[in-house]
Amino acid sequence: MSGARPRVLFVGAFPPPGSAIFGGMVTSCRALLASTLPARVDLDLLDSTQFSNPPPALAVRFVRAARRFVRFVARVESHRPDAVLLFVAVGASIVEKGAMAWYARLRGIPTLMFPRGASIIDACRTSAFTRTWARASFRGARKIVCQGRLWQEFAVGVLGFAHRDVVVLRNWTATRELLEIGARRSARRQLPVRLLFVGWLERDKGIFELLDACEQSVRGREFTLAIAGEGRASSEARALVVLRGMSEVVHFLGWLPPQDLERALAAADVLVLPSWAEGLPNAMIEAMAARLAVIVTAVGAIPDVISDHHSGLLVAPRNTESLRRALAEIIDDADLRERLAAEAYQIALREFGVEAAVETMVHEIDCTISAARGGRIRGDVH
Repeated sequence: MSGARPRVLFVGAFPPPGSAIFGGMVTSCRALLASTLPARVDLDLLDSTQFSNPPPALAVRFVRAARRFVRFVARVESHRPDAVLLFVAVGASIVEKGAMAWYARLRGIPTLMFPRGASIIDACRTSAFTRTWARASFRGARKIVCQGRLWQEFAVGVLGFAHRDVVVLRNWTATRELLEIGARRSARRQLPVRLLFVGWLERDKGIFELLDACEQSVRGREFTLAIAGEGRASSEARALVVLRGMSEVVHFLGWLPPQDLERALAAADVLVLPSWAEGLPNAMIEAMAARLAVIVTAVGAIPDVISDHHSGLLVAPRNTESLRRALAEIIDDADLRERLAAEAYQIALREFGVEAAVETMVHEIDCTISAARGGRIRGDVH
């Protein structure tokens, strides 16, 4: 494309300033708005953030989704964007964003869908019904933008997209501020080793495996664990820490605003993220940028980035013993912590800055609009 900036209706996570709404998608969207993207693309923002966690009742969610869809239709008809960019979470978000994609397609406007998380991939492996509605939802898009090889293979093999219509755009949350923290960090070999967990306190984030592994590792080792986040498992996790006598070791921080999270990352030595399923977690990239060693599960796109014992420690999901061994190893070996952190920092510096992602995103938006205007039909869907 040439001339005027392309007009893009961007449906993502844009909570109002000062809002107590957190999460990986909020972080990603904020990073894009703080980049050069708004100068290169004429953005019309539509917020689709979930307003509470745990989510409200299904009827409430349906009403709110219906209202968002009406607002989406109004924006499409009044602003006539050149393209639509849809950030997609999990579950009902896929159906909602799929309806938006189909409406845009029927109005002749190409859509790029950016799915996050990997739970839908696991669900489609075991359920033909899930495969059917997931495929129907995503087929409204002209292009899938995803975070790694796992999603790329799923989009081609299960959703039925052509290879050329699936673009890998990994992550862009290695911000300048975090990289500066990493650049300033000096090797710290003192005890206790400071562990950090960042994310939703949900069972499928591995919080209980982490607490079990910490309890088993307490004896003879000096460490602390700071937990930044909230969620449906918060009360149970807090009660478990008290019950097992770990209150002096484990500290709950709640959700932290960006500056406080940066301070927490600067104060930590190791990030631990034992999720059952992930796409490419922001928390991991942020920790790498701040030069922390990382212990993460070998799920989603994580193994595309982390090489075990080279740039981090990979553990099996839902496996307390695997996590316990990794914790013991990284607490006991200061040289290992330092080496993993240094390599992780170099990867973040090289691969996960926001401007490189903006360059790819703008290119794909331009190509998608040009293809749509040229009349190309995505006829090579399987």
